[in-house]
Amino acid sequence: MTETPLGRIVRLQIQRSVMKVKGVRYDPAPLLPVEEGAIGPLGITGLHDGAHVMEVHHAAHPSGRGGGRRTLSIGFTGHYDLMQQRYGSVPLGIGGENLIVDHPGRVFAADLAGEIVIHGSAGELILTGARVAAPCPEFTSFLLGLTNVPNRDVLSHDLSFLGEGMRGFLLDGSALSQPLPVRVGDEVVLRV
Repeated sequence: MTETPLGRIVRLQIQRSVMKVKGVRYDPAPLLPVEEGAIGPLGITGLHDGAHVMEVHHAAHPSGRGGGRRTLSIGFTGHYDLMQQRYGSVPLGIGGENLIVDHPGRVFAADLAGEIVIHGSAGELILTGARVAAPCPEFTSFLLGLTNVPNRDVLSHDLSFLGEGMRGFLLDGSALSQPLPVRVGDEVVLRV
């Protein structure tokens, strides 16, 4: 197997509650940046004030939003550079990805075919099945500075730009046997 470095984690965050109201708005206020978390088969938690805070998409979250469909999401600094070129100020992590990796340029799903491996303090944390986190009209309208959320056809060019992984990727950790620690600064590689 071959490992290709992707970069180091520069931002780790948890989405504490829902950030979008369908057809109404996108609000990044529920994002909680943390220095340390844990990734397990049911999802991600973040360490905040001495306690683990559960991501809203975690399969055990009381909201039931997670449903076990995703473990976590990952984005790249290069994508934020491209979004800033198009939209102006786009704060790192505003898209809600749990991990932001310092990696220049554009990354597509095909570039992530294999295992995403985080080299952390407890050893290797292996995630698989990278799939595109589709952009929503609410986030797209937020980036455009709109106060309303227009129909998808009005946003089609921007939804296309944010598609194919620009908005991040969802990863599967269901093969993990237990939660493992992850920290800002941990190295992320692609193993094929």
